[in-house]
Amino acid sequence: MKNFLQHLTEIQKTYEFRIKIANIDPDEKMDVLEAALDSYGLDSITKPKRLPIKESDIDFPSMANCQLYLLDAVLKYPVNDAQLRAIVSERAGIPQGNIVVVPKNHPEEIWRWNEDGTSELREYEKGKSVLEEELPEASKEQKDASKAYAERTSLLKELSTPKVEVEGEDTEDATTTNDIPQGTESPVGSKETKKPDVKSAAR
Repeated sequence: MKNFLQHLTEIQKTYEFRIKIANIDPDEKMDVLEAALDSYGLDSITKPKRLPIKESDIDFPSMANCQLYLLDAVLKYPVNDAQLRAIVSERAGIPQGNIVVVPKNHPEEIWRWNEDGTSELREYEKGKSVLEEELPEASKEQKDASKAYAERTSLLKELSTPKVEVEGEDTEDATTTNDIPQGTESPVGSKETKKPDVKSAAR
């Protein structure tokens, strides 16, 4: 039967990160890097892998012809990529602009590095923008619809003219409220308010 420590060891979760450093060889800073990562329970770290110089890299778009170094680290304590990047920069004295940290199991990272068994590095290829392509020639239905839309002014003018039909016959004796005689007294202030007789009310 397994004891508590064996169970704890088996269920302990680890956190894998890939650390990318541009134009600075981390070989000379491995002791400092290991001490910095040990703050999050460093389990293992690989030796820096030097990649061929490329004209541009998607992780460092502002650096031309950069030399890239890769390290894979496994940590025991939870940490995010921003925290890891900050502590590596601070302890190793490397500018944060030269460091990129990503989870090793990130789908994009897995796709780029072909971690399905091949070793060839995939690169993104710039595709042709749809906006740059020529529009296909319009069909007959589209042309007819466009013509009808262009001639919509006459239709709107016809619709904007109201057609009102009044039922019944016109009569000369018909009157409206405007025909009722109007008064000459104002409803306010024309008549004096009657005051109650206080003396008679008191009796």
